[in-house]
Amino acid sequence: MEKKTYYMILGISRTETPSGIRAAYRDRARQLHPDVAGESTTRAFQELTEAYEVLSDPTRRHAYNTQLAVATRPRIPISVLEDPDTIHPSFEEVYERFARNFTGLHVPKAERPVALEVEVLLTRDEAAAGCDVPVGGPAFQRCPRCRGSGWEWSYPCVACRRSGMIETERLVHVHVPPMAPPGTVYELALGGLGIHNLQLRLHVFVEI
Repeated sequence: MEKKTYYMILGISRTETPSGIRAAYRDRARQLHPDVAGESTTRAFQELTEAYEVLSDPTRRHAYNTQLAVATRPRIPISVLEDPDTIHPSFEEVYERFARNFTGLHVPKAERPVALEVEVLLTRDEAAAGCDVPVGGPAFQRCPRCRGSGWEWSYPCVACRRSGMIETERLVHVHVPPMAPPGTVYELALGGLGIHNLQLRLHVFVEI
């Protein structure tokens, strides 16, 4: 679902002229003013007024448009295994932990979740506007070719190399709110992806 913007609140396009903005505000204000429509529209009227105050001011409108452009620009996903030197714990331990969630093999007794430390560098515009940071990690699923057996008839399955599993990538999205202080850490459980022995810790930094 598209995030509600000031333009949507006023019911106008992003290229609307200043006179069009004023006209749209007047029309909507007549409909939503609490003195006319009742107290139930108070919140909607406040949002309408806030939208008008920003979009009717050329400087504030330009800054708002910049924030919208940054917020809606998709970031390239960060792969947690792309740069082994930046992974903590080690690349090998993280990979094995990912795999154990899906294969159920060689799981230590009472294995506890550990933090998967990932760093992200935001531009100053991204930090000011806020953004969603996609983080990709390996996931495993039953091989569709051999249906998890590792064999095709009497031959080893070429697709999964006889493991019965194939590796894919799944994304999680971490929302960084506007004006987040540099060095802020966001923690995210990965149980929704079927990963129970790792917890994502995203460290946010801002370019100078």
